[in-house]
Amino acid sequence: MNNQLLNNLRKTIFWSLDTIKGSKIQREIKNIERVLSSPNLSTLKERTKEPLTILLEHAVNETEYYKPYQGYGDLSDFPVMDKRIITSNFEKLLSKSKQRQKLYKTFTSGSTGTPFMVVQNKEKKIRNTADTIFFASKAGFTIGDKLLYVRLWSNKLSKSKVSSNMQNIVPINIDKLNDRYIQELLDSLKQDKSSKGWLGYPSALEKICDYLDKNKSKPLDCNVKSIIGMSENLSDHVRSRMWYYFNSPMVSRYSNLENGIIAQQSIDSDHFTINWASYVLEILDFEKNEPVKDGELGRIVITDLYNHALPMIRYDTGDIGSITSKTDGSIPVLKTVEGRKADILLNTSGNMISAYQFMGITVDFPDIDQIQYVQTGKTSYLIKLNTEKPFTGEEKLVLRCKEIMGAQATIDIEYVDEIPLLSSKKRKITKNLMPSDEISQLVN
Repeated sequence: MNNQLLNNLRKTIFWSLDTIKGSKIQREIKNIERVLSSPNLSTLKERTKEPLTILLEHAVNETEYYKPYQGYGDLSDFPVMDKRIITSNFEKLLSKSKQRQKLYKTFTSGSTGTPFMVVQNKEKKIRNTADTIFFASKAGFTIGDKLLYVRLWSNKLSKSKVSSNMQNIVPINIDKLNDRYIQELLDSLKQDKSSKGWLGYPSALEKICDYLDKNKSKPLDCNVKSIIGMSENLSDHVRSRMWYYFNSPMVSRYSNLENGIIAQQSIDSDHFTINWASYVLEILDFEKNEPVKDGELGRIVITDLYNHALPMIRYDTGDIGSITSKTDGSIPVLKTVEGRKADILLNTSGNMISAYQFMGITVDFPDIDQIQYVQTGKTSYLIKLNTEKPFTGEEKLVLRCKEIMGAQATIDIEYVDEIPLLSSKKRKITKNLMPSDEISQLVN
């Protein structure tokens, strides 16, 4: 049996099993489609009113932590929470009734490296599966297709060979992405003519593109139907190179392990479609728990509508972003996702600088293998460079950076052997070493 027939068989088995179990996943997908196809904001709010009300009522009646909020008026009456609050109030946040059911543990450390665990009820797990299938399909991926999943495969995330084969997942550990491994991987993809898709860190996919660039490769004929970047900002450079080599458009996904898929770019837009079907998303001020003006950067705060085991109401994700909505009542979209506050640089006037601006600079300097922009003070910055060949573009690089940081910026350059990786094996392009309270005082 050829690989494509196996893909089709996996698809048939998956949906047959769902049908036998009551079509739970299919039912959730239909709900997601209905909510996200809402013609306007008013209809969207009406279609998400019921799950939000059920969640809030469940939280105030079933958890010790939310019991004091039984007289709430709306969502804004609830406190904003974060990982620290969840960890220190874990038992109080657990649902009394859901504790008697089977719960699923989810672990994450993120960029902070601090272990963090949440639990989810079965309904939430099913909803996550439906979200994944729905948004993957929007990028061109079909259940049953081979998934080339590039990430750090830790012990807690690693899958058995049997499980990987059943799900048709090829786990690609970014620790193994050397030239030899990449070539063997590409050879196997060219031999396998079945439908497949990429999912992974953009920085890891960039390594594959760099290898292909170095070898002056032509586009590869390996039947890739979808490419999704996750967990990091996606630069136009990586997007265009992946599209060129694998003949499929690439989109960026905004998600986390503790919740699921929060938003995803569409193929024809840089903006992110927010998963309003499963979450309520707010952009709040950095110092006050109040909404920012339309288009301004703020903290991304979400309410998870389907995790009743450990209600995450107004959960501060630790990420920064901006939302755009129109006065005509259309549905808001996520304009940017900028990463964490500690990763955001300020220009000399105190305005936040998008990481995408720095990504645009790097493309113009192909001799740079790795780069990191570090803010050390209000107007002082450090650029860390890792280059294999002697770099002669220092002056031009500094001038380009001053266009973004400000003419008064003091910029030093430091050559390093390696830009350190996070525990998740992701690499930050920007880093702010200023104290958090000082950053808050300077932000305009």
